[in-house]
Amino acid sequence: MTAEHKLVEYKIKNLLVLRGSVFRVAFIYIAEPYQCYHTASVASALARIPDFQVTEYVNFPETIFHLNRIRQDINEPELPVKFFKKSPLAKLLGRTKRFDRERIVVLRENIAELNSYDAIIATEYTAGILKNMGLEKPKLICIMHGAGDRLVNDEALIKNFDFTLLPGPKVREYFQDLGYLNAQNSKVIGYPKFDIFEAVGKKSSFNFKNGKDFVLYNPHYQKKTKTYDTCLNKMIAGFGKQDIYNLLISPHIKIFHKDFGFYKKTLKKKNNHTVFIDTGSPAMLDMTYTSSASIYIGDGSSQVYEFLVNPRPCIFLNPKKLEWRGNRNFLHWTLGEVVESPDQIMPAVFRAFDKHIFYRPLQERLFLETFGAPILGASQRGADAIFEYLTSVRTSQKMTVATSAMAEKKAVGHLS
Repeated sequence: MTAEHKLVEYKIKNLLVLRGSVFRVAFIYIAEPYQCYHTASVASALARIPDFQVTEYVNFPETIFHLNRIRQDINEPELPVKFFKKSPLAKLLGRTKRFDRERIVVLRENIAELNSYDAIIATEYTAGILKNMGLEKPKLICIMHGAGDRLVNDEALIKNFDFTLLPGPKVREYFQDLGYLNAQNSKVIGYPKFDIFEAVGKKSSFNFKNGKDFVLYNPHYQKKTKTYDTCLNKMIAGFGKQDIYNLLISPHIKIFHKDFGFYKKTLKKKNNHTVFIDTGSPAMLDMTYTSSASIYIGDGSSQVYEFLVNPRPCIFLNPKKLEWRGNRNFLHWTLGEVVESPDQIMPAVFRAFDKHIFYRPLQERLFLETFGAPILGASQRGADAIFEYLTSVRTSQKMTVATSAMAEKKAVGHLS
């Protein structure tokens, strides 16, 4: 056999290896544990598919607890978990609460190991920088979380992903209009977090001991729309002067991003029989509060759309008097009354149910545009989409190898 024939036979053998090989997939949780409520159920669904080996990488140790809790609730086995390797620099950044910088360092330090996979799956735009750091072999896939109303500084990184799974048509149209995504590199699947809540919600609920309904205040950390610094104390005082509603305050977990425990302690001191401030329980992440509250008060958080899985009154705070009308980043503010002064909050609460009749039709329409239908089953749809995408990539690789091998075999035949 000539050298040319040996080379052709080698390529044909490679084609056969491709046909029977497994897909090694890494789900990465580079930020706080809230991320696993958006993708862990997809990871489990993907792991059920033959020839798919799924490994999860975590940055925060407490993420392990949440992953195990989710798997127990959705009745799925635990998956292999690895901690990201960290240099002394990365550990120092973590200890000093400089998490944004830590994420970048950790991703860079783990490029070599991540390059051994066939696909890397993340739920935040930041992971897009992996392509700039030397990620070459794996396909980079994003399972987008959130509702898409709020401007995110690094959203342009979505262009770095090979394939993106979207919650609904509203977000798809936004990124397609920007030229970041198209029909070939993205697919609408819905919101996997609803699948997790369907399981978790059967086992957890929240009520105050006095049995009264509660209003949920869900402040976001983004500086532009931040309200907790000007509204929180006045809101607590206002609820203390009435006996109709309790108040539950569930801040976005990143409000404590750079906190060393001081702010959490300060908030906990404000708890009483009608006011409860949660600073870190799983209920902040798994829709326990958004599903149980009677009224939602917020600013920039997309959790309002999770609240609207069952349409109810909403109030939005605008103490900075931002020009929000006609701005797509404030689309959710059209779903309830917007108040500009802390003194207006309690009157808005008392008239919220009377005014809800005007907002409910828009709530229902925007919810459908945001998450599509049906609302359940997104986890399996996501796994199916990933399977179809990766197998199509591998099929393309097979065809390329086969075409090349057959062409070379034909050429060698002519030579001999």
